[in-house]
Amino acid sequence: MIKPLFPDGKEKCITFSYDDGVTQDRRLVELFNKYQIKGTFNLNSGAFGKHNPASGFDKPVTHNKIEASEVNELYAGHEVAIHTLTHPRLQYLSKETIAYEIRQDRENLEALVGYPVIGMAYPFGTYNDIVLEELKAAGIRYSRTVNSTYTFSMPQDFLQWHPTCHFGEEKMQEVLERFLEDEKDQCEFARLKVLYIWGHAYELDGNDTWPLMEELCERISDRSDIWYATNGEICSYNDAVNALVFSENKQIVRNESALPVWLMVNGQKLKVGAGECIRLDKINQFQ
Repeated sequence: MIKPLFPDGKEKCITFSYDDGVTQDRRLVELFNKYQIKGTFNLNSGAFGKHNPASGFDKPVTHNKIEASEVNELYAGHEVAIHTLTHPRLQYLSKETIAYEIRQDRENLEALVGYPVIGMAYPFGTYNDIVLEELKAAGIRYSRTVNSTYTFSMPQDFLQWHPTCHFGEEKMQEVLERFLEDEKDQCEFARLKVLYIWGHAYELDGNDTWPLMEELCERISDRSDIWYATNGEICSYNDAVNALVFSENKQIVRNESALPVWLMVNGQKLKVGAGECIRLDKINQFQ
């Protein structure tokens, strides 16, 4: 039996996704860096530097946006993804405006970070078929919704990537315990489990949950069985897994991607290097 594994033969992965590019991201990134956790930050490049209050809290909370000049340094080691240029409800816009909101945000962010931006989070979590078509046309390979699954499955459609849960919601602790205890879950990839938590950093101010975030980071950090990845790294690794070419009898495999891929082959872990072709029936020692 052959099953895919995450890098270094791991079967679990944790990823975070935080929206809006608010100034509270500075503190959150510092916390992630302290515990060597990776996050994806979804930014509205048309709102850089704007100052506004956040609503829905019992005390004053800011929703101030970071400056464009700090994006590259602030999010170094993490991932920057788009959140559209101005954060509209995309399903109400014309096709041309949808395309502009996506493409202009992508272009602006790529000029700041110096790498191709491949991901997105839907503003307000809303989208329709036209939005999906425009994302594909613009080269966006994944996009996050706001629909909690409370499970750890790899997405069947990366452009409709449903997270595990929102940070701080009632079920989060129960979900975390299930993930860490390695309870069996009905996943698309059978063995692979992804804990995907999302939110907004200003909520940590409004709900006084910075201690809870640090407690979570400390709890999940430095575990040898977990791959700490950005959304984009998971998407790219999944592409690499899908690029594997097997012979008819499954005894030969060639990795046609630029990333190494790990497999479980008859109970043993095997690394298939980028561009490597391996006869599985001739392997005596698996790495």
